[in-house]
Amino acid sequence: MSRRVNIMMDEEAWRVIERVPRGARSRAVNAAIREWSGKSMRQSAAARMDSLRARLPSVPTEDVVRWIREERERRPS
Repeated sequence: MSRRVNIMMDEEAWRVIERVPRGARSRAVNAAIREWSGKSMRQSAAARMDSLRARLPSVPTEDVVRWIREERERRPS
């Protein structure tokens, strides 16, 4: 479902969108918003991971490898 919206943009943004053909402007804005949203979500997730990493104790690689092997052995083939 599409929705019509009114937005305010600065002159620089308008100069860019003005060069996009009229029939493609909505697609261009939608693509830019999806790209910005995806990047924003990835950055937020990375920040949360960094926060967790700072608070949790480090785990030796050998332990991680052992846990993975144990889990694989528990799963039926």
